[in-house]
Amino acid sequence: MIPWRILLLLVVLGGVLTERRFPTGKVTSPKAYPRDAETQLEEDDGGYRLPKETAPSHYAIHLKTSVHRGDIEFQGVVDIHLDVIESTDKIVVNSRGLDIATGTLYHVENGELVELEQPIQAYDEQTEQLTFQCSSTLELGSYVLTVDYTGQLQTSGSGFFRRFYRDENNNRHYLATTQFEPTRARMAFPCYDEPTLKATFTVSITHHVTYNAVSNMPQDGPVVVDLEDPEFVTTHFQKTSRMSTYLLAFVVSDFETKELGRQLIHARPNAIDEAEFGLVAGDAILDALGEYTGVSFYDYKPKLAQIAIPDWGSGAMENWGLVTYGEPALLFNPKVSTYRTKTGVATTVAHELAHQWFGNLVTTDWWKYIWLNEGFANLYGYYGAHLAYPEEKYMDLHQVQAVHLALSQDSSDTTRPMNWNANTPAEISALFDTVAYYKSGSVLNMFRAVFGDQTWRKGLNTYLLNRQLDVATDQHLYEALQSALSGERSIPETMTVKEIMESWTNAAGYPVLNVRRNYRTNEVTISQERFFSDKKVPTEHVWYIPYNYATQGDREFDLDHFNWLTKKADRIHVDVKPEQWLIFNRQQFGYYRVNYDLHNWELLTWALIHYPESIHNYNRAQLIDDAFSLARAGVLDFNVPLRLLVSLINDEDYLPWVAGDKVLRHIQGKVRGTDLQERFEYFVHTLIGNIYVKLNVESVDAEETLKHKYLKQLISTWACQIGYVDCLEKTHSALQAAISGSVEVHPDVSTVVYCYGIQQASDDEFLWLYNQMTDSKNEAYRSLVISALGCARSKEQLNSYLSTAIGSVSEINYLDAERPRVIQAVYSNDRFGVDVLIDYLNTAALADDFVSRLGQSTLNGAINNIASRTNTEEQFDRLKALLATLGSQVSEEVSSAAMKTVQGNFDWRDSLEGVIVADFLGMHGLV
Repeated sequence: MIPWRILLLLVVLGGVLTERRFPTGKVTSPKAYPRDAETQLEEDDGGYRLPKETAPSHYAIHLKTSVHRGDIEFQGVVDIHLDVIESTDKIVVNSRGLDIATGTLYHVENGELVELEQPIQAYDEQTEQLTFQCSSTLELGSYVLTVDYTGQLQTSGSGFFRRFYRDENNNRHYLATTQFEPTRARMAFPCYDEPTLKATFTVSITHHVTYNAVSNMPQDGPVVVDLEDPEFVTTHFQKTSRMSTYLLAFVVSDFETKELGRQLIHARPNAIDEAEFGLVAGDAILDALGEYTGVSFYDYKPKLAQIAIPDWGSGAMENWGLVTYGEPALLFNPKVSTYRTKTGVATTVAHELAHQWFGNLVTTDWWKYIWLNEGFANLYGYYGAHLAYPEEKYMDLHQVQAVHLALSQDSSDTTRPMNWNANTPAEISALFDTVAYYKSGSVLNMFRAVFGDQTWRKGLNTYLLNRQLDVATDQHLYEALQSALSGERSIPETMTVKEIMESWTNAAGYPVLNVRRNYRTNEVTISQERFFSDKKVPTEHVWYIPYNYATQGDREFDLDHFNWLTKKADRIHVDVKPEQWLIFNRQQFGYYRVNYDLHNWELLTWALIHYPESIHNYNRAQLIDDAFSLARAGVLDFNVPLRLLVSLINDEDYLPWVAGDKVLRHIQGKVRGTDLQERFEYFVHTLIGNIYVKLNVESVDAEETLKHKYLKQLISTWACQIGYVDCLEKTHSALQAAISGSVEVHPDVSTVVYCYGIQQASDDEFLWLYNQMTDSKNEAYRSLVISALGCARSKEQLNSYLSTAIGSVSEINYLDAERPRVIQAVYSNDRFGVDVLIDYLNTAALADDFVSRLGQSTLNGAINNIASRTNTEEQFDRLKALLATLGSQVSEEVSSAAMKTVQGNFDWRDSLEGVIVADFLGMHGLV
């Protein structure tokens, strides 16, 4: 599963003009975990785990829905086939939000059902447990509990929920779909809603004759007409393999279907033609992953279906045999969709299809080990796409989108280990975080490199076959990998896979490897400590750190040899001349940072500036990212990352640039609107000038690689942002050409062309682009244009734009999640937009409309973002005046947080980092 808050991190950390793949929902802060994470107690489950006296073997589920009319009520009956494995007088299952009519218990005797009774029902709202209390003790054996109930389709995008799309005549068409992970199957039918309690399923759904139903398995025979109401038919589905409740799925809609071999793809009729790439990619990736793991998907399922759900953001869910996606994560229209959308489709499809093995065939025993699902899916989301499309170099993106992101998010003292228990539904949902996805994927990739890909594959094959149709803990993975290493020693004989990997999976955070050279003796002292982004605190934990290094003399960056640091410090001998650089962690294979003595940093900086190609591009990106993070943590002179930025002048690879972009965006946020802004922009000009002149800002050449497109967008965004006349003129001309109908804007440059072309646009040109959004039904394209419209530099245009989302002119065909994006678009791209929003909200009536239409969380988010973009006293006065106008509409907590943010911006100028940046820009800025 890829939830919206994980995807949002890519947007937040990827820069202002990263194409936004915002799924619906509320952005939540990362969960804080106790500092003694390694000693977490988990014996007491708080009563949230189901009793162990009974276990399910099969569910026969029948549902009836009139969603074609938009009705939210549905009827259901479920036969729960269960075994009593310890004598008990009650059966306990999970249920949430369902109205239970009756429950009837049968005993299975010689294959026949013998009715016993209708047990007394009791419900615990806190634990979401529904108890059927029997009048006598149930002995060991097989039973069937039949439950009749009703429920309501949700509007939240989880459980059994309703969505709609609009046809070409703007008419609404409703559909019902599911999202059960992690604890929401209980919202559609009473069940044993725990991953370890696997069972088989048969599903039948009664729906309107004009609609169709799909589920995990193919349809079982023709639909059956309802004799009592011929307008309804019932679709039956074949029996599933054993699987967890959260992997069940069904959709009732009027969608159309495309097929390719044993794969199907479903989408609304007016978008089915946009499903071609997702279908082809799914076919190629599923085959590639089957070959890679040595386990065929089709040994367990006769088909794979993918379905695009409208107005469901960019998340996705790996339901076994029926994978659901938000439309932007599956649909690709070559006329309007960008290279980023295509990349997102390929990697999201690969992520969800990797789950067909890691999570579906073999399921985590409990959510404590969710990294066994999501970590593998994160890694093979990129690697699976790479296997199918090696020319795109998707693993290069994994380096900056996964490894760098994980290192950034995993450096606080409140982060959790990969193994971390949870019991309540809220605690379980909180586990789907950057640790489960990006850290775990990065750690697994580290061990893939260390053990060797062939050995790794052998171990995964053993793991999958040994635990097929069952559940697993981390121990099962360690045992399988250990067996694969027999006779192929890639680790010392004194160590085991379990010891090595548990030093990573059971510990919070990650280490920094400190490297100190003795330039006279060639001895190098290496030591480890936990890295914190804002402090330096001694820790007792010791990671088993695999390491290697390259020198200026050999420039060897292959991953063919590893050493180990299994204690706090060690001293090694390295054959490198005093005047030559030394770099650890080849290709940044290891999930840790590296800090050097200052002289080695100087040698590396000189090499990057004069001979960047002498160092692997992964390591060039690593050096910038590590140096910046180490400097921000106060353990490295901030001059080091600043000087490393100078190396970008001669570097035309995207990876070092995206690492550098993170540093530049940080500095820009601190100097925007101050006397340092002009010097900063000149420094950026010195970095991008050599590359910019080689780019076609407004067009795309056929031979451009994926990484070049990423680089072009990054560079041209900076060029237009700091006022390159050539960039602004070309983007505006490209926009005008599209408006006149002479030349369409190529999708792969549309983000920059639309944003900066609109800055000089007339009202008619602004309206044209706005109509492009409202006339389109492609959610990814709409999101792109919504962001671009916020780049306008006309107060009147932005006021009108804000009014479409929150003012009196509100009956626009926005999706619910799109209205807040209008606000985000206005404040995100320039201080000009911030000031327009402040003026707009200073009108009390409009502020009331804002909260009424968009909710309190959107206003709080706007205040927080205005504060983060406030760097001068004049700007601060405007914020304080706004807060006075809003009064009680802004809580004291939000107001105080805004004041603290602004004060932090002011304090930065007098901090050591601020002084160093000012001095550096004084030397490298305007001359």
